[in-house]
Amino acid sequence: MQRPLISAEHVLQHFLGISRALAGQLDLQSMVNAVSDEIRFILPHDHIDVSLLLDGENHLHAYETGVQTAWSHFVDHPLPIVESPIRALLLGQVAFILSDDAMLDSRFHFPGAFAQPIFDAQLRSRLHVPLRARGEIIGALSCSTHSANFYTQADVDHTQHVADLLASYLYALRQADQAKHLEIAQAQTRAREEGLRLGALRLTEELESERQRIGMDLHDQTLADMTRLHRRIARLQLQAPVSADALQPVSTALQESMQELRRIIDAVKPTVLHLFGFAEGLEDLLLRSVRNSGLNIDTHLFDHSDGVAGQLSEAQQIALFRIVQEAVNNAIKHASPASITVQISRVAEHLQLTIVDDGQGLDGNNRMDTGGIKNMQTRAQLLGAQVQIDKGPGNRGTQVCVSLPLPVSQLMEHA
Repeated sequence: MQRPLISAEHVLQHFLGISRALAGQLDLQSMVNAVSDEIRFILPHDHIDVSLLLDGENHLHAYETGVQTAWSHFVDHPLPIVESPIRALLLGQVAFILSDDAMLDSRFHFPGAFAQPIFDAQLRSRLHVPLRARGEIIGALSCSTHSANFYTQADVDHTQHVADLLASYLYALRQADQAKHLEIAQAQTRAREEGLRLGALRLTEELESERQRIGMDLHDQTLADMTRLHRRIARLQLQAPVSADALQPVSTALQESMQELRRIIDAVKPTVLHLFGFAEGLEDLLLRSVRNSGLNIDTHLFDHSDGVAGQLSEAQQIALFRIVQEAVNNAIKHASPASITVQISRVAEHLQLTIVDDGQGLDGNNRMDTGGIKNMQTRAQLLGAQVQIDKGPGNRGTQVCVSLPLPVSQLMEHA
């Protein structure tokens, strides 16, 4: 194809145009878009992409303009250099790559090469030059057209001049971008640490409050009952002989005191998990919670976790048990449901617990603002899990979903 000649003066004007287009660009994609038209006068193209190396020069990001291809995917998901069709250039093994027809060029056909975007877009003529900053290759500038045999050796020099003009600006933007991402990551880490600190503080306060409550329960109820029993037995000892009828009230009071003591102990630690296992413990929790409420609520529990839930550590099981307990109690207390369903399942690499009720839902009250909801979220955060609270299926009731990443050992066992 015969291309019109462009004078040196016009080339200089468009190089100055590239410099002007760079001014004020604050992100890499916008910069590539801004200079594309000015580059077109110097180097006609259907597609331009800029590849930038990152993380120890093992992966790259790609920014493109013109024909849109799968290269755009690598803005968010870096491509390993070993899969790049221009890896030889990025590794400094060649000074440039000039291809008359990439569809037939063996350099783009090697095992593992991610060259399909080239073939899908029919980008035949391709020209690639390195981007250098501070004496090192930081990426590559690539130009392509649909026509074969389009670029020449003379275009290599022009493209390299453009690349040299862009490189310093690209390097500065990349450094700023990496600094921004680092700052965001550090802010997120600080927020997580602060959340954990506040969560631990809140749980510590709640544990202290719970200890005080248990102490008062033991003092006001159990200890008082035991004291009365002791006095009654002391009086009976003065009688001889002691009849069975006289002992019956003592026996009944003793049984009631033991039941109260078991209730207090179960409130501290759900011993039902040790007796029956995780799924059965949750089923018992459902039945007891509804029975104690005096309401007529249907309960259902489904375990599709293939036994993974029962293999969690004791601390994990207790924390999850408490979260489900809070969700169930919250539904019974606030939502007046006709049914509550708990489902245990394994979803990918997570154990997922879903608690669904068909009650009033989130709109009928301020359930999201209750201390119980905050406790659930805090327990989950300390456990490394996530809690999501939404409307139930069909916008009825409430659905609480708890997702806990599974340890690698358990993933291996159940692979």
